[in-house]
Amino acid sequence: MQKLNAEILKLAREVRLITQQDLAIEIGIEQGTLSKIEKGILPADTQIVEKISKALDFPITFFIKKKKVMPIEGHYRRKMSTSVKRMKQYIAQMTIAEWHFMSMLDEIDLPEAKLPTWDILEDGSPVMCAKHLRDFWRIPKGRIVNLTKFIEDNGIVIVALDLGELDGFSTFFNGNIPVIFVNKNMPSDRYRLTIAHELGHLVMHFGKKISTERDLEAEAYQFGIELLVPENNIRPYLAKVTIEKLADLKGYWYVSMAALLRYSNTLGMVTGNQYRYLWMQLGSLGYRKKEPVIIPIEKPGIINEIIGAYLNDLGYSKEELASTVHITVPEFERIYLHSKIKLKAV
Repeated sequence: MQKLNAEILKLAREVRLITQQDLAIEIGIEQGTLSKIEKGILPADTQIVEKISKALDFPITFFIKKKKVMPIEGHYRRKMSTSVKRMKQYIAQMTIAEWHFMSMLDEIDLPEAKLPTWDILEDGSPVMCAKHLRDFWRIPKGRIVNLTKFIEDNGIVIVALDLGELDGFSTFFNGNIPVIFVNKNMPSDRYRLTIAHELGHLVMHFGKKISTERDLEAEAYQFGIELLVPENNIRPYLAKVTIEKLADLKGYWYVSMAALLRYSNTLGMVTGNQYRYLWMQLGSLGYRKKEPVIIPIEKPGIINEIIGAYLNDLGYSKEELASTVHITVPEFERIYLHSKIKLKAV
């Protein structure tokens, strides 16, 4: 009898968003029996493991791994309405993605991350931190055309997943590999501000004792907007701001009109009445749901390079690589294979 890992079973349920009761019905056992299996009180025979594998769409090898489940921890940017159940799903997704990544690193070497650390209480404000990072990474003044490339060129891994209501999440794999998860379904402008925001968390908030009175999300946002739109550069253009001017500025800075309007308010470039009027205009024009002005799409590259190295340089088939990370081939294709990965002709 193959021993089922009870912690992994629970993780698989969470990622598939299926309750214990529903899974018990699906595989034809009592919920109490499944509960005892998840708690490690009862063993699961081969037939039950096979039914669980089919119901949750993971290969049997996934459920019999001898691995302690440590849910991923970090900082995240999400909608306030996100339910606890959904957050558990996203955490489970990213925990499994970490396993995939660390498994594939067995054959691949990553460059050392060039990530400065910053203590707001000792070194200065989030705005000063963003300026420091620009200098540290030698980012030219003005607009950052491709923020993803700067981040990945400096050893921070960006993983794009379908994360529903979660925009972004920052963490460290294995304690020393900085990683930003980002929702791949977001508009380009929101994507850029999200990865800038999560980069702020990585630089300012990990490995430090931080008072609960501080608003870490606000700090990360201040860092992100300053990184993308330096105050010294943008301030003159936010005078007498209009909807048309916001659209023009978005086309240049690759930051949403809504974010630029909020920034103009933060910098005191508009009065309260002007801010409210412009915000109402954005709404009446439908721009709070979908803004005009198309900006370039940025795509992470490190994961693609790793997958490509396995499939092309190391001679793995997609079936073999899917088996290595313990997922089905269709799921491997959905998560990791797309047009950006070029396969060598056979």
